Amino acid sequence: MKYFVEVTELAALEQQEKWEEARSLLFNQWNSDKNNIDRLLRLMTECWYVLVEWDCCIANEGLSFQQFKETLMLSTEYGLQHFHQNSRFLCMAGYMISLFPYLFYQDGSDSKYLELEQKGKEMLAESYALNPDDPVATVFSLGAKNQDKEYLEAKAVLSASFNDLFQGETAIEQYFRDILSINK
Repeated sequence: MKYFVEVTELAALEQQEKWEEARSLLFNQWNSDKNNIDRLLRLMTECWYVLVEWDCCIANEGLSFQQFKETLMLSTEYGLQHFHQNSRFLCMAGYMISLFPYLFYQDGSDSKYLELEQKGKEMLAESYALNPDDPVATVFSLGAKNQDKEYLEAKAVLSASFNDLFQGETAIEQYFRDILSINK
């Protein structure tokens, strides 16, 4: 099982740091086929990755933080409405929301941050409950619960297959290969 569908040109756009072109490509693909979970996940994770790396590791000159955030929020809301029982959606969205809740709302309230952080953790648990054989959902769910011993055991199991799960050379696949590596 691959976690992300291959998108022609995406890795090349990222390597050239053409992040807005990548966002636009993925948005147009998803917008033409909104019920395609693979396209939705590609769009969400691309926007999330750019926002998370905004002041760190990507060239963001000429980019609109707000445009990427609005696209992330729009696509996530669509996913919550239409894919709330899809374990891969719950796993990826739950992971992203639990780590950086502020990327998923506009106002600056602390209560919204805590509410979304908890929702992300609940989504991870639900993803695992729906598909306990998904090694990524298992690792993320156990990590969110601070189950250190079980987490490390699940991560060791996952390490044997994460190259199959994240086969491509896009930024998000490299990100997951890195964080899910047994050495991390």
